[in-house]
Amino acid sequence: MEYEGKRISSDEADEQPSADPDNPYHTFFFSLSSGEIIDGAQQGNDARWINHSCEPNCEGHENDAGDRVFIIAKRDIEKDEELLYDYALTIDEPLTDSLKQNYACWCGAPQCRGTMLAIDTDDADGSEDGDEQQYDSQSDAAVTQRWIREQVQDEIQRLQPYLRREIHREVRRNMRLRRQRQRQRRNNRR
Repeated sequence: MEYEGKRISSDEADEQPSADPDNPYHTFFFSLSSGEIIDGAQQGNDARWINHSCEPNCEGHENDAGDRVFIIAKRDIEKDEELLYDYALTIDEPLTDSLKQNYACWCGAPQCRGTMLAIDTDDADGSEDGDEQQYDSQSDAAVTQRWIREQVQDEIQRLQPYLRREIHREVRRNMRLRRQRQRQRRNNRR
């Protein structure tokens, strides 16, 4: 599946309002090696709804020209299994605990790094305070998993009106495009 959207510069991306006014850290941007950015919020397709996971079943691949991105399965995908890829977001700021929390990951994977940001292995062994928490016991892991599920459910509830609005907007857009194509075909036949 191709990740589609309007091509914009990084300066244009910096000037864009957030895709979700309630969460300024939410984005549909996909960076290309050329420096361009695909803005999935504008002219995007269903690929923009693929969620992040620290243990994904898909990954993004840029074509040789560096102008398109495809989401490719890393393994066979089961029927009704959610498609997931590691966003590995890059930020042009020092990775602080606060910044990592702004891009918190709630995937619940056993090897979850706790953030959707790309973390260098040099950064992974220390945090802002130098005292990263380790969860050694299964009871701590169970508590963490429960907390993650609660956070995800809260986030789903918070995003439902936004998602409904976006889905309705996408359906209307697709209907409008279909009508335009039909009109063009009729006009071309004449």
